[in-house]
Amino acid sequence: MNLFKSSFLFLVPFYLCQINLGLAQSTGMSGYITGDKVNMRTDHTTQASAVMLLKKGQSIRILKSYRPDDNSNEAILRTSTDFYNEDYGQKVFTLPKGKAVLVKGRPGDQCAISFRNETTGKVGYAKIQTHLLEFIGGDTWYYIETEGRKGWVFGKYVSYN
Repeated sequence: MNLFKSSFLFLVPFYLCQINLGLAQSTGMSGYITGDKVNMRTDHTTQASAVMLLKKGQSIRILKSYRPDDNSNEAILRTSTDFYNEDYGQKVFTLPKGKAVLVKGRPGDQCAISFRNETTGKVGYAKIQTHLLEFIGGDTWYYIETEGRKGWVFGKYVSYN
């Protein structure tokens, strides 16, 4: 149940239109962060800049919510994943569980992804088994306030009272 979503029906000549509005109501609902090292971002996308890193159990105040279309190419890793050099079989790097990635093209058994290296800020590319990804299109984001700062957090990492 999304407490922040409303749906209105309007009759227009020859059409029945439904308009969904993500209401930006100040709720003052309290909650907490359920994951560790969760990014609070400047916008409701994994590609937005991180404002701060949140800790598991950190108290928050939920200000509003947003639910994007299901057509997003955003995903997060289900598990920490090692990547190897194809020619030499040497481990090159590891992406941690929960890392946000963009899926390039149509996923099959494998898909191409891009991701931002948090240390260097550079974008990297890799191929990954699709079953290792959790696609997050259509999932709720929450605009929150904590420690005097405001930003967006992916709903998977928020629990509210």
